[in-house]
Amino acid sequence: MEPLASPDLPAEEFAHAALQRHSRRAYDGSPIAHEPLADLERFCAEFRPSPSARVLVMRDASSAIYRGIVGSYGRVTGAPSALAMVGDSGCENAQESVGYTGEAAILKATSLGLGSCWVGGLFKPEATANLLDLAQDEKVYAVSPLGYPARAPSAYERSIEALKRRSRRTRKTADEIAPGVHEWPEWMRAAVELARIAPSAVNRQPWRFSRQGSEVLISFEGREMRYGIPKRLDCGIAMLHFELGARCAGMPGSWLPARETAYVARYVPE
Repeated sequence: MEPLASPDLPAEEFAHAALQRHSRRAYDGSPIAHEPLADLERFCAEFRPSPSARVLVMRDASSAIYRGIVGSYGRVTGAPSALAMVGDSGCENAQESVGYTGEAAILKATSLGLGSCWVGGLFKPEATANLLDLAQDEKVYAVSPLGYPARAPSAYERSIEALKRRSRRTRKTADEIAPGVHEWPEWMRAAVELARIAPSAVNRQPWRFSRQGSEVLISFEGREMRYGIPKRLDCGIAMLHFELGARCAGMPGSWLPARETAYVARYVPE
């Protein structure tokens, strides 16, 4: 695993975006203004913390790349553009790198006033790949619609929001994802709290954090693959959130290879 770190990211701005962001599937259909779209493209081209992952901006994204749950229910509608989360399938750590890099792109989009939504299982990988210039071993692990959210949420979004309101009472606590965290240093507690709100497939929150001295390790619970989406990808998203929280708390660092195979990676303060 290559070290993953984001020293140049605006940690406070992205942490704020993480707190404010909501997944959106219904968009108003209007094209994205030139300046924010160009800004996002520059960010995606320049932000390559790992050579095994990158994010591509699809300016004109056909709705044909998405699949609905039942008929049109749950389908992405009105999104003029999209992000494609691409990784080198031959690289052992591509999945967490894709999650880490892709979430940074989504938070950048949020800070630019754009709506987004991680879509890992309900898109068509081959149809999406045909629209991109990919290297031989690259594959699209996930996509995100991109655009200006519709003023009125769709029926599907209203249903999901209702589920979220109910699930907030059952969302895993900090102590469930990081046992004993209340006894950890303050910067670790702050980082875990931001990781708690990271998005994951079907809100499964598979990540688990443990402390080893001044370092924090991340692992996942249960089988690696469920719902067709790797849990290591979910961990990559949480890794970025954790790092942003740590940096905001004054503890910059990097994600490095774990010493034990049971773990995905370890956060090492500078």
